[in-house]
Amino acid sequence: MKTINLYLTLIFLMIGSVAIAQSSTSPDSVCAGATGKSYKVNGTAGSTYTWVINGGTQASGGSTDSITVDWSATPGTDTLKVVEFNVIGCPGDTISLAVVRLPAPTATISGTDSICINSSTGGAPLQLSFTGVGPWTVDYLEDGVTRNISTSNNPYTFDSQVFASAGVKNYSVSTVSGRLGCSGSGSGSGSVTVFSKPATSAIFHY
Repeated sequence: MKTINLYLTLIFLMIGSVAIAQSSTSPDSVCAGATGKSYKVNGTAGSTYTWVINGGTQASGGSTDSITVDWSATPGTDTLKVVEFNVIGCPGDTISLAVVRLPAPTATISGTDSICINSSTGGAPLQLSFTGVGPWTVDYLEDGVTRNISTSNNPYTFDSQVFASAGVKNYSVSTVSGRLGCSGSGSGSGSVTVFSKPATSAIFHY
């Protein structure tokens, strides 16, 4: 019976003329490189299940109705398939689910400006540019203070906070995440130079 099951599995999974039922009208999405993602079908007593995973590997579950998958770190779209065999080895339809592996996002910060003390920039000279799939959430450092933004705009432009001390205020990215919380990396730098007010002397009559 095992030999028959294997033969039938190959027929149902590999021959293109076999009708494939889509289990969802929308593809599934995961972060590229995600591990331990759970997938299941409604189980039937006595049945076994053969899973075929493109773009990943089965981490647990064997031939049961519930498995976990470790997905490839390479972005792309692949298909998860399953064939159910009932208690006497009869195969059901091949059920498939398209799975989109989302790329790791990046955020690059840039921009410079000069302002007077006790003021902020105008015209949004600072910028965050993204890759990957938004919306994006970013923690960035502004003169050593952590700021946070969430946006779907690419690029995202913004003004500085009000600075009460003079000097060069530097900007860098701490963390970035995209859709589904996929984490990525930050790069680049920005700066705002804050000038002190002039120290004008007393008025003299001469």
